[in-house]
Amino acid sequence: MLHFLAMPSRRAQGFTLLELLVGIGIIAFLLLMVMPSIQVALLDTKIRASAQAYYDGAQQARAEALRRNADVTITLDEAKQGWSIAVGNDTIAVKAPESAAMLTVTALANAVTFNGLGNASAANAVKFMPGAASQCLASGPQRCLLVQVSQGGQVRLCDPSITTDGDNRKC
Repeated sequence: MLHFLAMPSRRAQGFTLLELLVGIGIIAFLLLMVMPSIQVALLDTKIRASAQAYYDGAQQARAEALRRNADVTITLDEAKQGWSIAVGNDTIAVKAPESAAMLTVTALANAVTFNGLGNASAANAVKFMPGAASQCLASGPQRCLLVQVSQGGQVRLCDPSITTDGDNRKC
């Protein structure tokens, strides 16, 4: 009567090699399917981090100029993926270049100087994008970001693909 509660069969104690291989194959297939979207998300994160870092640096340079009542310059490095802030010949902050091979940064000017009133020496636009501008969201899979510095000293981080009026992310 209770003989069905006796010893479990050997089959119920684990996986066979065939079942394990099928499971690994299914997981590998699913990973291959999501790999392109993971790469896009990683590059999007690097673009966002680089743009935010430059935005923060420009804000810091402006704040230092106001605090010191002196000229403070933020300068992009040669690859335009890192920057430094200096007062005269004294460097007060440095951001090391990003290690993103696919990241491209373009700028109207490599250096912007803020004066003691917080005004910028020239308007500047620094664009952070994947390998080419053609890959930006309007025509491609990736989002690009733009840091704008006005001559009045305002620093904005915006998305050039946003066209909706009233959206504060619009450039």
